[in-house]
Amino acid sequence: MTKKLYLMTLLPIFSCTQQKSEPISNSADYQVFLAVEPSDLSHINKNIILWKGKIKEEPKGFIYYEKLGAAYSELFEKTGEVQYLHKADSTFAISQKLTQQKWKVPSLLSLSSISIKKHDFESAAKYAVEARELTDEKFGPLLMQFDAEMELGNYQMAYAILKENRRMESFDYLVRLSKYKDYEGDLDSAIYYMEEAHSLIKRHQKERLLWATANLGDMYGHAGRIQDSYQKYLDVLAMDSTYDYALKGIAWVAFSHDGKTNEAREILENLQAKTAMPDYYLPLAEIYEYEGNEAEAEKLINQFVAESSKPQYGGMYNKYLIEIYSDRGQFDKALALAQEEITNRPTPAAYDWLAWTLHKQGNTNGALEIYQRNVEGKTFEPDVIYHMGTVYHAAGDSKAEKYLEESLEASYELGPMTKKKIKSTING
Repeated sequence: MTKKLYLMTLLPIFSCTQQKSEPISNSADYQVFLAVEPSDLSHINKNIILWKGKIKEEPKGFIYYEKLGAAYSELFEKTGEVQYLHKADSTFAISQKLTQQKWKVPSLLSLSSISIKKHDFESAAKYAVEARELTDEKFGPLLMQFDAEMELGNYQMAYAILKENRRMESFDYLVRLSKYKDYEGDLDSAIYYMEEAHSLIKRHQKERLLWATANLGDMYGHAGRIQDSYQKYLDVLAMDSTYDYALKGIAWVAFSHDGKTNEAREILENLQAKTAMPDYYLPLAEIYEYEGNEAEAEKLINQFVAESSKPQYGGMYNKYLIEIYSDRGQFDKALALAQEEITNRPTPAAYDWLAWTLHKQGNTNGALEIYQRNVEGKTFEPDVIYHMGTVYHAAGDSKAEKYLEESLEASYELGPMTKKKIKSTING
């Protein structure tokens, strides 16, 4: 079994043991995809006009609200305009109020999915449970509940759902099983089950194929199989040239593995120009910081904070805001957000955010107590392991060496700047 460390960056999933070798990325492989025009939104906007018209004609036509909600969800995915996520949420809410019993289930499951995107995990669980209670077909709602319980840190409940509803022939089940193995730190099994899920996808299920292939790209990269990771991202783009998630993965290969800052920056700037979400400001800032351009890095961080702290994003970017506020000495803001996260979902990661803030504030002993009580042995996320190793080192605890070495092994996920900091701490 390979034990992994887990990092939820802008992409997300698994660990790395490979030493840096020859460059893998080649601009000739992906340059054509940077020239691709943003997705045509005309068909979505036409659908929105269509379903609004139907609703005007038949105000209680719940199916039209479902169609309109789906169109808003698609528009959010294509543009990154968070207003459309909220419009989808309110539209599905109307739909489920207009329907009777089992007919509510599709809208409730859509509301659960939207709530996860909004980081409203309690609501996500509530909607999934309500959907489960209204239908004899409980498998789908149970898997949505699993997703919410994992986010809430209710890992035993999530495991019970998997154990009691085992379907090894189901794509949806296997990807959840992969996720749970990931949580346990069993990278080999996590990859195996994702590959099994991938093998079940039918040719006409393009969205599933794109999603699963891109996720395998993440997982291979975090397992140190950088060449395989890179190829998976290219495979995705060959199927859909507008699938920006794959370009984001290639940018990380170029930067974190190859050290090609110009190429990585070109990709990320291209992606940021195509979305209203602030997702790419921080990796761009890291590139500039790595190059020694502190002024440009700070400018990008300021842009991220200005956008991500707007009320419409809720807690979607709290993790990153906590770290930024801590780095800037704005401890009241950081502590308030960390406590909010712990209240909403008392996961090891949330406790890490609180402990890290306390450490940065100078309360290393308080941070150490939180790590020992709420974090240690309960997560394999590389950023958490790095924080824990740093705090243990500051406290003079002998476990520091183990955690710092583990986080150094995960330097592909953590990135070149964090790798520098880890080495500095070890050598200091």
